[in-house]
Parts: sequence; structure tokens; C-alpha cells
Amino acid sequence: MEASPGRWLLIFSAVYFLSEICANAHRSFWFDEFFASYLADLPSFGSIWSLIGQGIELNPPLPFWIIWIVHHTVGRGEIMSRMPAVIGFWVMCLCLYHFVRRRTDTLHGFIGLLLPLFTYTAWNANEARGYGMLLGFSGLALLCWQTYADHVRRPIALVGLAVGIAGAVSCHYHAVYLAGALALGEAIRTADRKRVDVPVWVAFVLGVSPLAFYLPLIRTAQKALHTFWTPPLADFLYSSYADLLGPITIVLFLFLALLARSPDLDRVEWRPAAFPRHELAVALALFAMPLVLYLSTYVATMGFYTRYVQEVVIGAVIIAAVFVYRIGGSSRSFRELWVSLLVCFCFVPWAIWQVSKIVLMPPAGHRILYSLDLAKEPGWPVVVDSDNDFLASYHYASPEVRARLFMLADAPSAVRYNGGDTAMRSLELAQTFRDLHVVDYHKFISEHRVFLLARTKGASWITQKLLADGADLRLLELRKELGFFAEDRLLYRVTVAQPSETK
Repeated sequence: MEASPGRWLLIFSAVYFLSEICANAHRSFWFDEFFASYLADLPSFGSIWSLIGQGIELNPPLPFWIIWIVHHTVGRGEIMSRMPAVIGFWVMCLCLYHFVRRRTDTLHGFIGLLLPLFTYTAWNANEARGYGMLLGFSGLALLCWQTYADHVRRPIALVGLAVGIAGAVSCHYHAVYLAGALALGEAIRTADRKRVDVPVWVAFVLGVSPLAFYLPLIRTAQKALHTFWTPPLADFLYSSYADLLGPITIVLFLFLALLARSPDLDRVEWRPAAFPRHELAVALALFAMPLVLYLSTYVATMGFYTRYVQEVVIGAVIIAAVFVYRIGGSSRSFRELWVSLLVCFCFVPWAIWQVSKIVLMPPAGHRILYSLDLAKEPGWPVVVDSDNDFLASYHYASPEVRARLFMLADAPSAVRYNGGDTAMRSLELAQTFRDLHVVDYHKFISEHRVFLLARTKGASWITQKLLADGADLRLLELRKELGFFAEDRLLYRVTVAQPSETK
């Protein structure tokens, strides 16, 4: 790796893209990815902007525009729709490699390259959403800020800094935190230099300037937050660290176990810090992102969820690389132990597991609700009591099954029983340009006194509303499937009481 890092970066890239293609080939879309795909199928960018302005999405439009370009040039489907996110995550890994390498050495750069794969971010960020692109733009902004400070191709670095921040805030509004973290680091750098670097601050302002363009969309998102799909919970703060970063701790414990048996343990000594204060400040600020944004929900109306703060991984990887570099001293065996551990015990098994999914995983759409035996029931309509299960069933089902599937809409009931109507509003808007069989609840039950209800376990406003309205629910089938991600699937026959019977 030290002798020919370029060769190993090519090997990493080839294995990474092959692994992601195999892993996504049979990976079904989920609710948010369906909407990204639907918006990308629209005839123009303007159509996407208009629908986001009405509230079909609460995120900026750039990810949907990029996926739109892919759909209208290369193709669509589970692999192609996710490719922009896959590329974005890959860009972040390369940027972390160069960022760490510039302050340490090649082997520690590879630690920065490989560690992001051992976080759940590697799973979430590669969905057909904006998170992977967000991480790619964030990594670009961070690296360009560093290279500018090092007087390396400064005009290009300034452009990259502005483009990185602008791209990040155009993928997710919470990315304004990235600009704040970089501004904090630049303020410390200014204090150390005792001189303001005006071009950097100009790049920061240009980077966040797209937010002014998105003000109409931001106002729509702010209104939707009053009935958001989930409130900010302390559990999400815990998950932001435990879920996103959990696998890294496994690597750390395995490393410590091997280090304890190393004969060179007594020769390991602390090495002087290589990262300047302003860069460490940015890393620590990014690592604190979940905590800061969670606390901000107490003073401002904003959404908070685990996947909204994925830049925490950038901060965690830099901190881990700094720690390994400092504790390793000048011991070559120490560095070799780390890199060998990451490559042989982590990267290779990860790649094998990803590639094997193309054989081990069933085709996309296999584990969805239409797998219930609807054929033996009369031709009654089927209401799916879950927005995610409905879209998956509707998308992957045969035309015969799809014709029987319906999703009911009643915003007051959704807010009353589930606490939010975010998904329902998106479905109703999607119904205006795609036939998704989304029907008003009261209209549907007035026309169908007997129908089937398919659902999985969990919160269910439709089931609660039917029971409150006096409907009779009779269980017809319970299907339990083995598997870590499998859910019990239930099929009910619903008989709606006549108006006179409910009095």
C-alpha cells in the first residue's frame, strides 16, 4: 500500500462497486425510495420542483434531479436509481483517505478509506435518496478546505469548497450544520493565523446561498413538521451513535484483543499530534452533530432522525484515525496490524457478503404482502394497512394483484392514531400523477362493505379507525416467516357495519 497506493485504491473501487451492484440487484425499494423513483420519472425538473413545493417531499430537489438524469439517460431500477448514492459514498471514502493521508501517512489514509464501510451508514447512504450524495459533497468540501489551507491548487480548492457545501445543503437541509462546523474550524484557523482568509468565507457564503433559492420549499417543510411522521426522541440520539457507528466498536475491540497479544506492545508510544487544531475542531463538531441537533429540537421546530445526521461518520472516522496514528507511535507492526485487520477481517468479509446477496437474497419484492394467499379469497379489494408495504406490494405485484390493492387516506385519523400524516400527504400527491389506488377512507367504506385487510405488526391507524367505526375484523391467515428482517403477515376479512348498525 505504501509503495503503490494508486493500485490499491483502484482495487478498492472495483471491489466496492461490484459489491454494491450485487447487493442492490435483489434489494427491494422502500417507501422513500419509491418516491425518489416516481419523481425521477416525471417529464421535467420543473415538475419535481412543483411537487416538492406542495409537500410530496421535505428535502431539497438536487437528489431527485440527479436521479432524474440517470433515469432519462442510463436507465432505472434498483441498481441504477441507487447509483448516485453509491458514487457519493465512494467519493466520501476517497476524500477521507486523502484528508487523513495528508496529515499522517498512506496506511492511515487507508484506515480512513475503509472504516466508513463498517458503519450502518454504508447501508443507509446507498439508498436511492440524497444521503449518499450528501456524504460525497461533505467529504469534498472538507478535503478542499484542507487543501486550500495547505496552499495546494487554491482556486480549484475554493471552487470545490463552495460546490461541496452547496451540494450538501441541496441534498438535505440539515447539511447547513456542515457549513457551521467548517466555519468553526475556519474561525480557529483565523485566530491561530491572526488574519482573516476572505476567499474562504466567500466560499462559505456561496455554498449556503442555495438555501435562499429553496425558501419556498423550506416554508412548506416547516408547515409539514407540525404533523411530522415522528417526533424527535432521545432514542434516536442513542441510535445515531449506536446504530450508525456500532460496527466500528467491533473493529476496535478486535484490534485491542490482537494488540494485547502483540510482542511489540511495550514499544508502542504516543506520537505527536499531526492534525492542526482547526481540523480537529471540525471533526469533533461533526461527531457531536446528533447531540447538537437533538438539543436544537427543544428550541426550534425541526425534524430529527438517525439518518438525518449521517455526517457524524465523517467526524468519527477522522477521530479514529487520529487516535490510531497517535497511539501507534512509530511502530510499523502496529500500523500493519490495523490495516491487516481492516482488510483481512473486515473489508474482505464485507465484500464477500455483499456479492453473495445476489445469490442468497430472493428477487426484489419477494417479501411483501401480496405473498399472502389472496387467490383463495373472493375477488374482494385488498386494503394494505401500511404505507411502505402498500407501495412495495403495488410496485412489485402482478397486474392482477395490483388491481385489487388500495391504500386509504384520512389525515385526521392518521394524526389521531399514528401521530402524523407525512406519508399520507405524499401518497395523495403522488396519486395526482400516478395511479396508486389511494382512495379516501370514507368513500371507500361506503362503496365496499366487505374487503380484505393485509397488514404487518406495528402502528396501524386504519385498523384502529375501522374498529372505532364498528367494523368486524376476522383473521383469515397468519403467515410467520423465518429471517432477521421478516415480519408476521396477517390477512383479515373486514365487514363494515351499516350506518344504522352503528347508531
